[in-house]
Amino acid sequence: MLVLAFQVGSESVGLDIRRVHAVVPRVRLQPVSGSPAWLAGAFVYRGVMVPVVDLCQLIGAGECPPELSSRIVLIHRDDSSGTANLLGLLAAHVADIREIDGDLTAAQPLSGREAINLGPTLVDGTTIMRLLDPDRLFPRQMDSGVLV
Repeated sequence: MLVLAFQVGSESVGLDIRRVHAVVPRVRLQPVSGSPAWLAGAFVYRGVMVPVVDLCQLIGAGECPPELSSRIVLIHRDDSSGTANLLGLLAAHVADIREIDGDLTAAQPLSGREAINLGPTLVDGTTIMRLLDPDRLFPRQMDSGVLV
């Protein structure tokens, strides 16, 4: 499987490349009033408002570092009407696409103190990473382009 590799806090994470719509530079985000801390804000991408989730904030690892390698990964999410909406995932060290042939192990929390589980563990040779499952992380539907 081909995965887009990046960092979330201290965790190496992979996202199935078939889920990726685009990878864009980190841009200035507009705040969304009343949103949780992990919703970093929103921006307009090709005429569409895209909410952006800070994955580091989501797992309790602070804000995503403001580095040149920090990017917004755009993924498609289906809403209840069956139309696809874009969701942005803010992550650090978004740098490469890897072929992973490893085995999946059961999904486990990142550590005892964190309630968010990014997905099952992938072991590929000497590489250990989480396989991000956005549908599992964000099971609720999108409403007017904003997570509810």
